[in-house]
Amino acid sequence: MLKWLKEVSKRKCSFSKELHDILGFFPKKIEFYHQAFCHSSIEQKQYGNNERLEFLGDSIFNAVITDYLFHKMPKKDEGSLTDIRSKMVSRKTLNLLAKKIKIDKMVRTNLGNKIPSSVYGNAFEALIAAIYLDKGPKFCNKFIIKKIIEPHFALNELETAISSYKKHFIHWAQKNNNNYSFKLLSETGEAHNKNFKIGLFLKDGNIATACARSKKKAEEAAAKKACQALTI
Repeated sequence: MLKWLKEVSKRKCSFSKELHDILGFFPKKIEFYHQAFCHSSIEQKQYGNNERLEFLGDSIFNAVITDYLFHKMPKKDEGSLTDIRSKMVSRKTLNLLAKKIKIDKMVRTNLGNKIPSSVYGNAFEALIAAIYLDKGPKFCNKFIIKKIIEPHFALNELETAISSYKKHFIHWAQKNNNNYSFKLLSETGEAHNKNFKIGLFLKDGNIATACARSKKKAEEAAAKKACQALTI
């Protein structure tokens, strides 16, 4: 019995140290962090999965970034601030952030080697909630700003970065009163392995064509080609 207790205590200390190395502090309520890294495929009875924490963390992260941008960029209008925020909280960004701060190795799943990148982004949001519940709102806000926003985001670069070429092209077309349309040119392959060919038309002329496994990806690829060709 004593040996078992020592092993449990050792595992807890090891987990706390891993968190300290990544986060810069020792947690008080360790159970929140165990839950944050537990994917629904595990369903540990002791901690549960991280879906509820993910829900909370998403709201907290959005709110802190919104407040940060509002005060840091007082001359930007609502549209610009919304665009920058959307780039900061996108699923792709969160997936990359999880790997940058090295929490991807701490996520526990039963998915084998085929783990979608979104699992890591979800764990990142759950971690934010765990910090909030463990250390309180003020500490969590400071952590997000000092450990996430300031080291990993350059606001000037975000402002000019293109997160979606399709949105970028549509904005340009609408601003210049140009009629455009995305048209499905062909659809080939079996039901489970489709390939879609999309044409992007401007003033009835086909200015870009792209193929992909989904219509959405093909439209994005066609829009990228158009933006590059038109230098917009």
